[in-house]
Amino acid sequence: MGRIFGRGLIVLLPLAITILVISFVADLADSIFAPITDPWIGQNVPGVGLIILIVVVFLVGLLSHRVAEVVGRTVERGIAKFPFVGRVYVTAKQVAMSVSGGQESSFDTVVSVPFPTPTSLAIGFLTREFTNDANREYGIVYIPTTPIPSSGFLLVVPMADIRILDMTSTEAMQMVVTGGVVVPGSLGDLGK
Repeated sequence: MGRIFGRGLIVLLPLAITILVISFVADLADSIFAPITDPWIGQNVPGVGLIILIVVVFLVGLLSHRVAEVVGRTVERGIAKFPFVGRVYVTAKQVAMSVSGGQESSFDTVVSVPFPTPTSLAIGFLTREFTNDANREYGIVYIPTTPIPSSGFLLVVPMADIRILDMTSTEAMQMVVTGGVVVPGSLGDLGK
């Protein structure tokens, strides 16, 4: 009886959360656009604000491809000139673009490495490989933090300690963001 209830909860919970989020956004959009739409339509029509919000987001996306690109570059140049803030902004943008697939991604190779102790393993992304002056091979591994993967740890690890996993970067990010609640069908051999 409890297992059947649990299965029902697993099926209905994501649906309920999705409905709640959409309902919240729709109510918020309706309240924002009501002073404009109500006098124009003559009455309060639920959902009109959400439709307007979707159209506005679409138009901004369309314009950002051309007009906003020029404005964006100008604003970015201005932000980049500030000593500390500029460096943080540029780095955060590069990470976000790479993770989201907006540019050639350095987050395609999912790995496990011993971290934070030699007996535990962390899931991360191999971003570069290099050979040092002593002819030893190393990898640079980014370990994202849960639940916000834009922050994390940058490790330089001997290649011998890096295990490349049979997992897509999307599966790895889902695992990170959900704190391990969502995992690929099989984690396979993670290493040590």
